[in-house]
Amino acid sequence: MQTMNFPLPGAKVSAKNKPLPAALVDGDIRLIGGLGERLFRLLAAIDNTGSINQAAKEVGLTYKGAWEMIERANNLSPKILVSTAIGGRSGGGTRLTPAGKSFLQLFIGIKEEHGHFLEQINQRLTSNEDILFLFKRLIMKASARNQFFGKVTDVSIGAVNVTVVVGLKGGESVVAMITKESAESLGIKNGVDVVALVKAPQVIVITDFGGYRISARNQLKGAVTRIQKGAVNSEVIIELTGGDSITATVTNESIETLGLSLGCPATAVFKAGSVILGVAA
Repeated sequence: MQTMNFPLPGAKVSAKNKPLPAALVDGDIRLIGGLGERLFRLLAAIDNTGSINQAAKEVGLTYKGAWEMIERANNLSPKILVSTAIGGRSGGGTRLTPAGKSFLQLFIGIKEEHGHFLEQINQRLTSNEDILFLFKRLIMKASARNQFFGKVTDVSIGAVNVTVVVGLKGGESVVAMITKESAESLGIKNGVDVVALVKAPQVIVITDFGGYRISARNQLKGAVTRIQKGAVNSEVIIELTGGDSITATVTNESIETLGLSLGCPATAVFKAGSVILGVAA
């Protein structure tokens, strides 16, 4: 992680501070009174350009907005931070006063220390495998409501398709059927961490099999923990015995027919072909 996230004059980053692949924890410095990093980016730009108009463009402010920020800082500070000269022997322009330069250098030092602090926190987090997995899973975006993370426990290769068994943390398994080409491109094999995606409308809720057996490979037993009713359909959330939850979309009529209520035993059923597998890049 780089110590400075905006160019400031005199800022230094030691060679040992190599950027991390991704910062799990990040943050800005805000001083009392709302004096934040944007003000110091503006001060740095004024010091570099000698023009508040150009400085405002560099930090994404309007000319009026930049002046309002500077005027507020000047009013709050015991000494003027920014001065404007009109014409004269040295020409016009906007410049930092000695107090302004000192204030800016002080913030640079604070920013560097803050960067080292964040770097230490990120190093501690990235050294924990469970935390890394958690953050990787949190940043993944997919439209499928159900996302199960686990390890591949069995791979059966057929003539065209491959059957993959994914073991979940609670002991249950999700079975997926994918093409051989997909299995090869994803590097599917025993022990690989994967995410199994299942859309909620593809999940069938069964409360009583009536003595029948069904062909769907995935039959996950649990209890109803929440029912989110809509105008036509409802979301039924079933907590599995191992702790994972699965969501099914069913009609409101089916809710009444099945007698679904909180705590009611239910089985979530879906075909192996309805499961999409993903692996970390």
